[in-house]
Amino acid sequence: MSPSRAMRVVAAECLRHLQANLPGARLGADREFVHQARVALRRLRCAWKILPPSTRAPARSGIAEDLKWLASVLGQARDLDVLLDETLPAIEAAADEAIGFDALRRALRLRADVCRREARAALDSARCAGLLSSLQAWLDEKAEAEGDGRLLPFAQQVLRGQRRRLCRLTRGWKILNPEQRHDLRKEAKTLRYAAEFFASLYGDGEVSRYLSRLQHVQQGLGEMNDGVAARRLLAQCRAEGDGELARAAGFVDGWLAHAASQAKGRLGQALERLEQAGRFW
Repeated sequence: MSPSRAMRVVAAECLRHLQANLPGARLGADREFVHQARVALRRLRCAWKILPPSTRAPARSGIAEDLKWLASVLGQARDLDVLLDETLPAIEAAADEAIGFDALRRALRLRADVCRREARAALDSARCAGLLSSLQAWLDEKAEAEGDGRLLPFAQQVLRGQRRRLCRLTRGWKILNPEQRHDLRKEAKTLRYAAEFFASLYGDGEVSRYLSRLQHVQQGLGEMNDGVAARRLLAQCRAEGDGELARAAGFVDGWLAHAASQAKGRLGQALERLEQAGRFW
């Protein structure tokens, strides 16, 4: 395949992944649908980012912004789902003190309900329908640049460039602020998705070993980023709530701060192992 055709195949699969989860995300009964829709959107954004320039038609320039918008709306709902369904129950089960979490849980559920309504409205909106229509129309177009080079050199160029962007941030990772650390996480995800997109061009063992080390980096960054998002929500609850709510939110905030410190230590080890990993490309 040419780079243009290959990336259309990748984007088509990402779009299929998204569309398969949209009905369930709209219903909201199973929160895994929202999670999977977010994964599909992240992969679509990565695919769009690394497309050959000749493949991105000027008429489709709004696609990137619309993908970012939809991912952001679903992300707010997902952050609350993680805090309510995973983080809070784990802390409650492990806490030695008799902390009353009921008021905090009620406050978070109210916020989650608002975010889910906003997510459903976004998924039912004309903007979302227009995004899906634009993506499908782009996929249905005949590729105009089938002679835009060979796929393997293109894959190597993408992977090398993405790894350089990641390394620029990892060198000073200990002093990054939360926003910069979030950027580091996004670059790690982009490298992972690009490696998965091009995996069939290389040996399975080499790719799997590299992805395993990269996923450990992502896990550490994800734990720290989830903690930042959760602590932001907790700060809002503490400011608006009464004594019981504020006490529970403060306890969870402190717990998450300690967990972030531990995750930072694991992240350092994961980054060292990734740096030592051989480049499969």
